[in-house]
Amino acid sequence: MAQIMAVSKATKNVLTATNPNDFIFHSSYNTFKIVAQGIYTNQSVNASTKTFTLTHGLSYTPTFYAFAKFPDGKATVPNSSDYTTKYNVSTGYGNFSLEADATTVYFIFTRNSATYSVDFKYYLFESPL
Repeated sequence: MAQIMAVSKATKNVLTATNPNDFIFHSSYNTFKIVAQGIYTNQSVNASTKTFTLTHGLSYTPTFYAFAKFPDGKATVPNSSDYTTKYNVSTGYGNFSLEADATTVYFIFTRNSATYSVDFKYYLFESPL
């Protein structure tokens, strides 16, 4: 497994900086600088598969990541095993995945039964893999 190290930008103190844009993430495979981040709040997953899109405006398909927070307060990463098997079966939460192309990032959520609202935060990185 590659070791990942966060290095602060010039004039930023790595011990006290709290803004993720103050860091460059480096591993033995690549160096990643956050170029965009954002939060979607209270998004309704009201279909068996619900896709939210973000037009990223970059000239390449970015490296990206996101975290989702479900109504019961549990957070998960993309492509994890079905959320329903882990938490709150009665509400029917599904799982989520991420995809991207040259223009858009897709946040794809599934719904097993009941409609629910979800929050998610995303990061786009400068260096594509």
